[in-house]
Amino acid sequence: MPLTLLAAIVSLLAWIGLTFFTSVTAGAVHLLLALSATLLVRWWALQG
Repeated sequence: MPLTLLAAIVSLLAWIGLTFFTSVTAGAVHLLLALSATLLVRWWALQG
């Protein structure tokens, strides 16, 4: 599994965990979602 895809999945899971299972609602948490989306697009664009 490429490192970019793995980082995207990990950041998405971290965002889900912090958003839905904790009481943290700060805007900084949503940077994980932006990072995940950016990494997924980068992985998809470099596929070939």
